[in-house]
Parts: sequence; structure tokens; C-alpha cells
Amino acid sequence: MGCLNGLFGIILPRFVLLVGWYNDQSFWNSLFGSGLLLFAGWFFLPWTTLIYGFTSPNGMTLLNWIFVAFAFLADIGTYGFGALAARQQQRSNFRQT
Repeated sequence: MGCLNGLFGIILPRFVLLVGWYNDQSFWNSLFGSGLLLFAGWFFLPWTTLIYGFTSPNGMTLLNWIFVAFAFLADIGTYGFGALAARQQQRSNFRQT
């Protein structure tokens, strides 16, 4: 079940960004200035890009920046916990006697 949650957390923001961009390309391109920056956000920081896209049309208040910060932590946590889990699985059972 944990793998399913992880997969859901990785795919969901990218899918929502893709659907949002498909429905209103001019909004997303004007928000980031170029498609390259949007693609970089889609690839590297999808939660941050998604939350920034939802909160920025009303102006970036302190509360909106807090939401963006939590989304950034979610993105970093996705990468960090994956590396930590991979590192823990590589332990050796070798014992010197």
C-alpha cells in the first residue's frame, strides 16, 4: 500500500499540471513566462509548481507563500525519503567472526 501512495504522490501533481496546461495554456505560459520554466517545474518540483499556479492569481500573500513552502517541502521529501529508503535497503548482512 505504501508503494501505491508513493506512486500516487508522484503522478498526481504532474497529471493535474498537464490537464491544467492543456485547458488554459495562456494562463500557465504567462504565469511562468516560458514553457521551459513550466516544464522544469513539472519535472523537478511538481507540487510547488502546482500550488504556485493555484495561489498566484490572487496575489502572493503570506499565507500563499506558506502553502508554497509546504509544497516545496513535499517535493524535497519525495526525493529525500526515496534516497533514504534506498540507502537502508543496501545494508549488508556480512558479519566478521
